[in-house]
Amino acid sequence: MPHTLNIMTYNIRGALYDDGLNSWPNREPLNVRLLQQHTPDLIGFQEVHQENLAILQASNGGYVHLAGTPYNDDPPYQYAAIAWNPQHLRLIDSGGFWLSKTPNRHSSSWDTACIRSATWTKLEWLETGLTFLHLNTHLDHISELARVEGAKLILKFLEAAGLPLVMTGDFNCPPASPAYRLFIEHGFVDAYVAAGNHAARWTYHGYRGQAYSPHEGDYDRIDWILLRDWDVEMRVGTCTIMEDSQPPLYPSDHYPVMARLNL
Repeated sequence: MPHTLNIMTYNIRGALYDDGLNSWPNREPLNVRLLQQHTPDLIGFQEVHQENLAILQASNGGYVHLAGTPYNDDPPYQYAAIAWNPQHLRLIDSGGFWLSKTPNRHSSSWDTACIRSATWTKLEWLETGLTFLHLNTHLDHISELARVEGAKLILKFLEAAGLPLVMTGDFNCPPASPAYRLFIEHGFVDAYVAAGNHAARWTYHGYRGQAYSPHEGDYDRIDWILLRDWDVEMRVGTCTIMEDSQPPLYPSDHYPVMARLNL
């Protein structure tokens, strides 16, 4: 019988913005329902304010979480938080760093629009005994240089991991971008492609859902799940862009993406 692990990446859009109809109090029940319906085992959230994390308890999914390394220039900070189901995964170690020339302190470099960070967890998959590292991040939305240099810093950190790797994030660039190519050149597999998806899709929609039109000629799937060094028989069964919504109300201005790994 195969073992399965459901991994989600999700820019949840912070709770402290005035988004009109789609402000957080109106979106929160949709997010609780989303977790209840899809039951991810492991989630990489981006753009999290602490208030967003109330959905983990409200979903009754038993989730625990690590808020991680705070980012943005000023408080209230956001987090690239990681949450997991402790019935399936056990935390062994964790940490984080900032995407800058001085990654050990709250700082920015490379013309980034704001301070960015990465959070990581070392987890044991209890059903299989496998240990892997999950890194979650949110690259800059303005500076391509910052995205590329941030990707290089992440790759340098992961060189010493010596473990199977899962990376989730809002990378703020499409698969044709230099940052994406850098990850692929360093051995990462895009779960969306590995699952057999080839049609151009987008994951950011700005609370417009199907009415959103991507940039001309762009392939605007900016939220990815990347995998590397799984030297066991691992298959990406599905990878789905999840369009759960009650228009004009949406769980976020991004669609979550969930991959099912089959061992």
